[in-house]
Amino acid sequence: MGGSIAISTMLLLAAASLLSLHLLLPPPVASAAAVRARPKVGGYSAKSRPWVSKLVARFLKKQLRNSGNKQQQQQLGGEAASGDAPPLVINISVGTPVAQTFSGLVDITSYVVWTQCAPCAAGGCLPPPATTFRPNDSATFSPLACSSDMCVPVLRETCGRAAANATGTRCDSYSLRYGSAANTSGYLATDTFTFGSTAVPGVVFGCGDTSYGDFAGASGVIGIGRGNLSLISQLQFGKFSYQLLPPEATDSKSDDGSADSVIRFGDEAVPKTKRARSTPLLSSTLYPDFYYVNLTGIRVDGNKMDAIPAGTFDLKANGSGGVILSSTTPVTYLEEAAYDVVRAAVASKINLPTVNGSAALELDLCYNASSMAKVKVPKLTLVFDGGADMDLSAANYFYIDNDSGLECLTIMPSQGGSVLGTLLQTGTNMIYDVDAARLTFETAAGFAPAAVSRMTTMLVPLVALLLLF
Repeated sequence: MGGSIAISTMLLLAAASLLSLHLLLPPPVASAAAVRARPKVGGYSAKSRPWVSKLVARFLKKQLRNSGNKQQQQQLGGEAASGDAPPLVINISVGTPVAQTFSGLVDITSYVVWTQCAPCAAGGCLPPPATTFRPNDSATFSPLACSSDMCVPVLRETCGRAAANATGTRCDSYSLRYGSAANTSGYLATDTFTFGSTAVPGVVFGCGDTSYGDFAGASGVIGIGRGNLSLISQLQFGKFSYQLLPPEATDSKSDDGSADSVIRFGDEAVPKTKRARSTPLLSSTLYPDFYYVNLTGIRVDGNKMDAIPAGTFDLKANGSGGVILSSTTPVTYLEEAAYDVVRAAVASKINLPTVNGSAALELDLCYNASSMAKVKVPKLTLVFDGGADMDLSAANYFYIDNDSGLECLTIMPSQGGSVLGTLLQTGTNMIYDVDAARLTFETAAGFAPAAVSRMTTMLVPLVALLLLF
């Protein structure tokens, strides 16, 4: 069996890499006066950019290394996820009088919005198709003052000591690290963001002048965690939702992205069917920005896994443990005690010789894809607090690597906490009611879970760390 992922004081997971990183700074705290009155954005939705689908197949494979209705009852191994699929990368309009567009990966575990800005440092510019925001072309752009309540406290102390130099008056020198694969640094600024026909002045965002890594063509990241600098906090959206749709939805459509993954904010974030189920959203005293759920059990082919020790998925009183939701990590991680039980049950049901998949994908439970094509894959069901069941299809937890000819379980063991990844969520409308602290989920309208044969995935490891140079 492959080694488990250590989840220490920060659940930062690069898929199938053993990482144990620490949160160095607390989330920013803003006074009531810092929350300025803004134009009301009742609801807003954005679709994933279509061009990114061409970049995903190679990225997913690297992520795994680093880090059909037609067979609904059978759940054959041939229905596993494979091929390319568009991630949730959306456009944001910034600046005046002519708005500039930047693309960002949506990250529910980050509380910072940032984009690459000009001028970027030599060797520190993201390659095309990533665009570069030009601050000098916006009449409403302004670096965030060091004295602002929205400047992160530790950064405020640093830039205050540097007041004698040219950059001492701005909230400077933040650094965001996305696992070991990507990072960015720069300064905080404000500008006017436009959503549909509504212009919202004074939104705080990061202006990255040095960025490295693979963001699949995106210009930055759009953080929608619970922190004060996240997009939903600044716009005072009480709800948001996203649908990571299977690529079959796009195959029959045009190339304009009309059927791609979508994110909705505010009044737009509501159930689309009568099949929705709800469970409480929890908060950790250690990491209040993250979205947690109470996973109470797992069923394999309808059989509850009673061998999972009681309390395995509990969020502890000290803020440790629990189950985090991610919009950026493909693989799902379960506490080792639970993973061992689920793995054994799945392997027993499949009853085929396993293959070492560590060299190809660094996943633990793998088979020859050709032998899996007609094998019945056991059905997994996640059971959440309140009796909310999430039925999964084979494509939510098995992946076919066409290069190696392997088909592998995309669930891995962890220690210290669990993470529900994006492959598992694909085909589901995930609705976060932050104000009411509830997660509602439903099969995406028009797409039965068993029809999913290739998965929509996100492109960067889990959580950004805010560091100080």
